[in-house]
Amino acid sequence: MDTNPDKVDEEFYLSLKDYYSTEEIIELSAFIGFNIGFHTWFGTLGFYPMFTPDGRLVDQEESARIYGEKPISHTKGAVERSK
Repeated sequence: MDTNPDKVDEEFYLSLKDYYSTEEIIELSAFIGFNIGFHTWFGTLGFYPMFTPDGRLVDQEESARIYGEKPISHTKGAVERSK
């Protein structure tokens, strides 16, 4: 939804119907959309992720030490730097 919205087409939604009801698809889509929006907005505020790549809850100072100068996704940040 975030990186390639053109792939979210009618066929995509039809494939979801194999596993979810219409109501569940709507709820899941809203949840994903809100989370993408929140994380985009938090990025503009300079917030760091609340969780480490291994799932520990951390404060902003520890998160800054883990993720570096610029707060970015854990999959594009600390995990990539650890390779």
